[in-house]
Amino acid sequence: MKEMNMEHVSNSKMIKEINEQKVLRLIYSEGPIARVDLAKKTGLTQQAITNIVNRLLNENVIIETSATVSGGGRRPIPLEMNSSNLFAIGIELAVKYIKGALIDFKNNSIKEVVKLVPLYKNESHPMEYIFNVIETLLDYVPDSKGLKGIGLSIQGLVDSKNGTIIYSPGLGWRNFPLKERLEIRYGSIPIYLENDANLLGVVGCLNGVLADSKHSVTFKFDYGVGSAFIFNGQLINGANYVAGEFGHYKTFSGKYAKPCHCGSKGCLTTLASISGLRRNLGIELNELISRIRNKDPEALRLYAKIKCVTAKAIANVVTLLNPEYILFTGRIIDQVGDFVIPVLEKEIKKMVPDTCSNFKILVIETPDESKTAAGLVMNYFLDIPLDKFY
Repeated sequence: MKEMNMEHVSNSKMIKEINEQKVLRLIYSEGPIARVDLAKKTGLTQQAITNIVNRLLNENVIIETSATVSGGGRRPIPLEMNSSNLFAIGIELAVKYIKGALIDFKNNSIKEVVKLVPLYKNESHPMEYIFNVIETLLDYVPDSKGLKGIGLSIQGLVDSKNGTIIYSPGLGWRNFPLKERLEIRYGSIPIYLENDANLLGVVGCLNGVLADSKHSVTFKFDYGVGSAFIFNGQLINGANYVAGEFGHYKTFSGKYAKPCHCGSKGCLTTLASISGLRRNLGIELNELISRIRNKDPEALRLYAKIKCVTAKAIANVVTLLNPEYILFTGRIIDQVGDFVIPVLEKEIKKMVPDTCSNFKILVIETPDESKTAAGLVMNYFLDIPLDKFY
């Protein structure tokens, strides 16, 4: 009987937490918003909204704004996030540099830091640069109580739940406990990690170009190839938190089946990424683009092959997941998106069923990933913890 009561208390507490997060997220995304509108949109009672709002006001997380006056009298007082007093640190971990940004929840940049890295000597060496960047940014936090966390963007396989870097060849990490190392040093500051492509999908849904979408796929063509799959507003992680490794989709065969750092052959990233072109063909992206634009026959054949297999791979993903939006980004898209994206869209729509062909394509320039990593902190701060029920 006691166990049942405890379970009831636990579930009631969890429902209370979920309702509060729903309200908080609505205030962030749609504020200024009145209490009566919060009740309508959440389905909660006016009393429940009043209780939640009072708690958030007492914690200084939200503020009341000026009420407007009309002929009918004083209108309800709108609420909005106290965004200028909430802060996040974002860190981009790259092979040649570590970049950090301190921003407020209005996405205003307070301080940015870049530390160039000549060469990582061992698996502990990147930590020296990370600590240096974080501690520089901490000195600029206006109010330490308003710092809601540190987010990190990593190129590689990331177990975001356990805070482990499963594999990042550029950083020399395999099963590296990054979150644990940071928690030991920074105590109570929340630490969040995510793969760089997943990060774009998650933050894009919070306050970016994917904010109006429930179902989307993001493809990043850069030094590597990555993707993020969002279903019903939630990131698809997979059993081992490595879902979305689109770069290792097997696409190339025959003479094009080049070895991949994952140990296999024919992965998309071996020829459709900056590092893959450099490693397997000894050619830089700029050189290949120049040769394609100058109608070099060999370069045109390679481009045709990459275009064909990439379109087919994306079409298969679209058929399986039926997204509303497809987002393209990355340094390759920055340089060749003008002529590649229209062709890809045409080819993909030829291959997918009619029922999946009404997707919309979005293209964005490669974002500042340190700021995107700070957005990860915002996402967790506003997260609705539905997974705790499972």
